[in-house]
Amino acid sequence: MSIEERLADWTPVRLIEHIAAASEAMAWQAGVGGRETAGAIISYLALKPEHIEPFLNGGISELPSEWMDGGRLTWHGMNGKIVHPDEVLEARAARRAREETEL
Repeated sequence: MSIEERLADWTPVRLIEHIAAASEAMAWQAGVGGRETAGAIISYLALKPEHIEPFLNGGISELPSEWMDGGRLTWHGMNGKIVHPDEVLEARAARRAREETEL
């Protein structure tokens, strides 16, 4: 069965409600904002649509650990600047390379 067939029963309202409920629960547990959490979910699923079905079937716990950092949407950094996900990936890769050369 294709993903389109498996997701045929999901209406737009049900989809948004599912994302909102998952975001509220995760945000409450983590002590962060639900809007930010919902945005991170949408950002990640937009980049990795193959994870939509597992998310809809099992929630956030079905996403890989990098879902919070991955995605395609920008966000405001703690310094107020707009951050693109590629910048974070590049910075992490550079940090790992430095750490490996220090060993």
